[in-house]
Amino acid sequence: MRKVDQIVNTDLGSYLRQMRERVRPEQRGLRTSGSRRVPGLRREEVAALAGVSQTYYTRLEQSQTAHASPQVLLSIARALDLSTDERDYLLKIGTPVQDPHQPAPQADQLSPSTKMLMASLGNVAAAVLNYRCDILAWNSLYHKLFAPHLDFDVTEDGDRRPNIIKMNYLDDNVRALYADWAAESESNVTYLRFISGNHRHDPRLAELIGELTIQSEEFAALWCRQRVSNCIEGTKLFDHPVVGELELMYQSADLQDGNILKFYHAEPDSPHEAALQLLTVDLDSVHHR
Repeated sequence: MRKVDQIVNTDLGSYLRQMRERVRPEQRGLRTSGSRRVPGLRREEVAALAGVSQTYYTRLEQSQTAHASPQVLLSIARALDLSTDERDYLLKIGTPVQDPHQPAPQADQLSPSTKMLMASLGNVAAAVLNYRCDILAWNSLYHKLFAPHLDFDVTEDGDRRPNIIKMNYLDDNVRALYADWAAESESNVTYLRFISGNHRHDPRLAELIGELTIQSEEFAALWCRQRVSNCIEGTKLFDHPVVGELELMYQSADLQDGNILKFYHAEPDSPHEAALQLLTVDLDSVHHR
């Protein structure tokens, strides 16, 4: 049985190595001469750029030292040219967890205000997710967009509640919706990696990552790359079996009850908005008139 940290894989040393190997010396203004045994920067180069000793940096990368001060981690982040999300993730996994035995928050209940909000969002596809991306509630349009093959009430059953990342990888009906699966696949993994930095000792999150790693070679390969990104807004192109091509913008918002509101909408007065609204029509009843 693997330990939680091994499944979630927030190992500081391997993350530093992955980030170091992707940076080319010329990106950091370093001269290169001769061949290099490994791609990217050398350890001594990262140490020099970060202003720490080579010995200390090597100990971090070889996992001989489990943690570092935020100041040192920020210096290393600058040396490795990390993005804001990657820097935040490094700070999370590079500092001790305050209380590793603290139970995971139970945020799987919707507040009354969240329930009212969901009921009012008729013109956008909306769902409430917890940080693991379990779908706690969805409106009719979100359900028809992503998973009409599932019972609408399945989100109310804690044992059967769908997880959007799990569906994306393991449910062929959902996976086929994405016109650019490569981009969707990458963003799923980078977001889950970002979330795992905040919840290194959550056994349910570890179980999800372990299941995806075992059942999807594609997920496992992307997970090992240790790329990090907090995907909170953007645009996705769908190929829906009922209404055809849909270009939708998406956004995420934190709710006061600890959950996340995810919603999709189209550009106003566009063909994509018309197609999205067509999903609100009960096509079966129309066909039987």
